[in-house]
Amino acid sequence: MAASYYRTPAEQHLLSPGLSSTGLPSPSFPSPGYSSGQSSPLKPLHLVPSMDDMEEIKAMRREDERLKSHIRRLRLISRIIAFCISIAIFIPITLTLHKFITTKDVYRDVSHPDGSTVSRTAWAKDSKVWPTYMYFAVAAFTVLLHFIILLSYKFGVGHANKAATVATTFSWVVMIGNLVVWSVAAGLYRREKDLGGKSNDLWGWTCSAAAEAIQKEFVGEVNFDKFCNVQSVSWYAGLVQVGAAFLTIFIYVLVWRRRQTKKKVKRQTRMLTGFERVRR
Repeated sequence: MAASYYRTPAEQHLLSPGLSSTGLPSPSFPSPGYSSGQSSPLKPLHLVPSMDDMEEIKAMRREDERLKSHIRRLRLISRIIAFCISIAIFIPITLTLHKFITTKDVYRDVSHPDGSTVSRTAWAKDSKVWPTYMYFAVAAFTVLLHFIILLSYKFGVGHANKAATVATTFSWVVMIGNLVVWSVAAGLYRREKDLGGKSNDLWGWTCSAAAEAIQKEFVGEVNFDKFCNVQSVSWYAGLVQVGAAFLTIFIYVLVWRRRQTKKKVKRQTRMLTGFERVRR
């Protein structure tokens, strides 16, 4: 009789110790190359990004480049505008101060309607000059700062942005500074004009009826109407400077958006092209 090829489960186990009774590898049987009881670690899984994911990254990069281009143009434009406005404030206020300093000790005989004559200067008694000096100081500092920033463009955008970090200290003093400094300066300058009905500040005095009454005596020294208009222009330019501060704020909002976009791109890229362990 031919030999039977049937074997009992016990015989099968003796012949194939690595297999369980179900025919699957036994948990107690060591894997080749590893000692008994040691689990084999899984290799890192390389995640391949899908086409949709790649398109999303490309779209975010295009948005980043678009924002970068807009930010550079707007930064340059805002700095040129701020510099021009600062000059528009600085020159008139400087002319006014120069005229005051050079004529404050020049006396002329002025006839009153009652026939009396008095020797006086072209300016109000006890002239209040601190608003003009304050406005001049803010304008001078702003002109110098924006000149340095624009000069830095000669050495490249990077240098301009570093100089703008000083301006970021003044861009948070031009942004908050121009907004606050110029709002306060323009507000105080306007408030002190004819304060309490007294035209003893330089701007208020040159625009007053009292100055107009003595114009003929000081015709060769001070043109009151001209300096009234000059200081008015300087004040309105200060208001425009406040508006320029809002442009700076808008630019910094774009900068913040760009930074968020860059962070998102980097995060997505790391997630899609990085290595991960699915098990430890």
